Parts: sequence; C-alpha cells; structure tokens
Amino acid sequence: MGRVANVAMISDRDRPRPIRDLLRRLIVAPAALSFIWPVLLILCGYMAWDRWGAEHVASKYYGVELAKIRITDRPIFVRTDVTETVFRDTALDQLSLLDAQATAKIASAFATHPWIRRVISVRKLPGGTVDVHVEYRNPVAMVLVAKPAPKESGSFFCPIDGNGILLPTSEFAPSETLDYIHIEVPDVYPTGVVGGAFGDVRVEAAARLAGVLARHRDQTRIRSIGVHGDLRQNDVPLLELTTTDNRRVLWGSPPGLEQRGERTVEMKLQKLLSGDKIPNSDLRIATMPEESVQN
Repeated sequence: MGRVANVAMISDRDRPRPIRDLLRRLIVAPAALSFIWPVLLILCGYMAWDRWGAEHVASKYYGVELAKIRITDRPIFVRTDVTETVFRDTALDQLSLLDAQATAKIASAFATHPWIRRVISVRKLPGGTVDVHVEYRNPVAMVLVAKPAPKESGSFFCPIDGNGILLPTSEFAPSETLDYIHIEVPDVYPTGVVGGAFGDVRVEAAARLAGVLARHRDQTRIRSIGVHGDLRQNDVPLLELTTTDNRRVLWGSPPGLEQRGERTVEMKLQKLLSGDKIPNSDLRIATMPEESVQN
C-alpha cells in the first residue's frame, strides 16, 4: 500500500503544469528579461484605456452640453426651441467634442429639424461652446386641407415655404393663418413628412409663386392662389390669383416654368404692382407700361 501511495504522489508531482512552470522561469529569468513585466502592464493598461477609459472620459468631460450651444436667433414665427429639440432627438449628449467628426455630426443633427433650411457653419469654441450658424425656412403660404376622415368634417391649414416644404402646423394659431397667402387646391392632402416636400405638384407650384408674392402681399392684396384649368391638358399647372375683393387674375405658369411667349415673372409682377387694368384678367399677355408708350 505504501508503495502505491508513493507512486501516486510521484505521479501528481510530475504532472505537467505549464502555467506554473512559465511563472517559475520568468521569476528566475535573467535581469535582461525583467522589462517584460512593465511592458505587459503598460500594454494592458493602454488597451483598457482605449477600450473603456477614453470613451468614458471624453463623454463625461468633453461632451456636448445643451447650455453651451449657441444658434442663430430664431425668427418670430419659430416658437419651438430648436436647440433643445435637436439635442434631445439626436442624442447630442452622447457626442464628444474630441471626436474628429464632431462639427460634421452636429451640423447633420441640426439639418434634420424641419425649421432649418440649411446649416451654414458649426464651430467649436473654447470652454466647450459650440456655435451653430443656420438659415431658417420662411413660411410664405397656408395650404387649405380638408380632413380626410368622413367623421372629421372641416379643414385646417398647413404652412409651407417657397419650395413647397411642409412646416410644423402647431406653430401657428388659427388667426395667424390670415397673415399669409392661402393656397386652395381641390382634394389635396400632404403626403410628405414635416420638413419634406408637401407631395403635390400643384401645391408646390403655387408655393413657388407665393414665395415671389409674399413680400408684396399688402400692396397686391392677394388673398389666395389656386390652380386654373385641367392639369391633363397642361404641361405645368396654370395658377390663378384671387384678391381680397374677389377679383380673379390668371397668373399663368409657375415662376421659372414659363411657356414660350409667356411674360416673365418680373414683367407680371410689375404689371400687378402698377395697379393698372389687366386686359382679360390675364397676366400672361399683360401689356407693360413702357410697351404702351413705345406703341
């Protein structure tokens, strides 16, 4: 029995243990190899920092702060806090200013807001301040839209800019819609999202004209823009103006899409602003004052 026990003890003692043997060899290694331990510690520390530490410190001490974002002053018609909305919806608090793409990412975040037409510049300033220079969209008209559901009778207005981009409807009180040109198109409803195109070629054509007439609305007394004629018979929508005293004037093609022989936008606008009688209530063939003198 004793012999068997000795054999078992010898077998356990002689069993290969690679990790223990490696540690023993490192301990008794020559002094020239003693630098391995510091190198291993430094390497492991760097890997841990790169994996977890740098990201944590960057987000905690160099993150974007809402209070330190400066943006171009909002126009009076923009009631929403654009900065707060963008900061919340795009998780800018997770972005580090140490990120090489920080300014580009901030610009992309602000470009998603429906009131922002374009982001002109983004600058990182000392102290973690971020300066954002933007151009806002300008509402030029209200589109009269009938509620689609049979149980929801009535209508409401959708604000749009001069490019036919749908703007937030919640920014305007019902009484404020009277301060804008109305676009009246039968059976129309927006198919796009807020901040995107309205989704109807007739509305977008009228929006282009509203962008031209908006600054002259008081002088021209334009109340609304509608579509004249059958779109199936015209390459582009024919637009018709209605004044506050219910006079109807055919404007013609949308700005920039004039047909051959049709008067230009500038000529039509000059005739409209002159206050002179418009022959046949058709601005496409209106006679300009200077042309009358020459004739």
